[in-house]
Amino acid sequence: MFIKGKITNLWLFQFLADFAAIVAAYYSVLLFRFHSDFGASALNALNQLFGAGATVFSGDTYQSFYVINAPRIIGYLTITICLLYALRDLYPGRRFIRKRPVAWNIIVANVIALAFFYAYFYLRRNVFHPRSFLGLLIVLNIVYCASFRGTIERLLDFARETFGVDRHGAILVGFNEDADFIDQYIKETHAGGLHVAARVGSDSTKDISELISSIGHKAVETKADFLIIADKTFSVSQIMQLLELGETLDIAVKVLSDKMNVLINQAKIPVDTIRGCPLVHFEVPAGNREFNFFNRVPRVLFAGMVLVATLPFTLLIAALVKLTSPGPVFFVQERIGVNRKPFQMFKFRTMYDRADELQAEIEELNESGRGLFKIRKDARVTPVGRLLRRFSLDELLQLLNVMRGEMTLVGPRPLPRRDFQNYYEEWHYSRHAGLPGLTCLWQVSGRSDVDFHNMCILDVYYLRNRNWILDLRIFLKTFWVVLFAKGAY
Repeated sequence: MFIKGKITNLWLFQFLADFAAIVAAYYSVLLFRFHSDFGASALNALNQLFGAGATVFSGDTYQSFYVINAPRIIGYLTITICLLYALRDLYPGRRFIRKRPVAWNIIVANVIALAFFYAYFYLRRNVFHPRSFLGLLIVLNIVYCASFRGTIERLLDFARETFGVDRHGAILVGFNEDADFIDQYIKETHAGGLHVAARVGSDSTKDISELISSIGHKAVETKADFLIIADKTFSVSQIMQLLELGETLDIAVKVLSDKMNVLINQAKIPVDTIRGCPLVHFEVPAGNREFNFFNRVPRVLFAGMVLVATLPFTLLIAALVKLTSPGPVFFVQERIGVNRKPFQMFKFRTMYDRADELQAEIEELNESGRGLFKIRKDARVTPVGRLLRRFSLDELLQLLNVMRGEMTLVGPRPLPRRDFQNYYEEWHYSRHAGLPGLTCLWQVSGRSDVDFHNMCILDVYYLRNRNWILDLRIFLKTFWVVLFAKGAY
């Protein structure tokens, strides 16, 4: 948790505050319900108001149940509520320097949790648990959580100011109004324990290697943990070189730029806004975690279970492909994977047989520009293939690639060699720094409606900020995107 006086897992303090809030809310409701005549009367009246009807047990039976089963119930509450907190960006680490709507997100997450629990009780026809008991618990949890989190933040700020712990130096690049604003804001708020350790001038019209060298020296000299780029004139290619520098120095990078708006407009990534411009956070890359045994085993087990569960549906798709057009059921194509290594990717055939051999003749019809080949109404696609593509059903067989260790569940989509050979900027190849996935940030941000350049920006963002929360959010969004076939052709 602490390394050389710095907190490495800031989220742990927030989680402990959230857990304490849930425990406090649970036992507060117990006291109110079973040790207060007013409380018992009020909750019974609320039950009748909600139309909950008569309950099976009452009195000491209820109290004994909730006391004996407190660890189990608190565990369920913690898992559900804290998972929703994570999806609402309530464990952001130091991704943001500006204040976030914490109280609002706490309210939203708790209301969603309450709706889940009520739906569960309704579906199970459960008449044992009073609805008012859980409703009051959620209300108190909102109050306690906001209070406990506020207390934790004040204690951390006090410790940083008084004892100098958890102080993180930042190299601020730029001498302009935006950089001045960020410098002053950090000085006034001490956001996340940050302080500007040094400032470096920038000029996007000159060779960036001089700037990289200067930043490197300052970072080593000041032992900085962050690099903040506050010059909007840098091109995307220059920004990517600065991100590579951050990786070399093992420090996080924040970039003020309007050239990566796909992250905000299409991907809906929450970011800081500085004078109307997004300040995007890029974490230190996690490395090749895909090859870790403890990450691969759950992935393979999940892929295997889905393949077995969907076997009847898979056989139906295979029959439709075979009966509606001549040719093989499966389509196997070379794709470029992690570290630019080729592999054979499996799909259901969606085009007429040998249609891929005609691609060179229809290159001029490409609608996605350089780096991708997409045609909205491709005449080579069969009627059944069009349906499969619309709902991404042709990609079910890629679960076999997941089991073989060539792909993962969430990661940049693997592209054919034709697309790989048409990359037109060196930084595009950085999208191969991780295993390709069944779904990705690009797929839930418009898919084929997003061009190759912006797809690469999305991939780089994902690879540098990937964690289980982002993976889960992408995975959940995938179902919605597939259901409505957004950007699929």
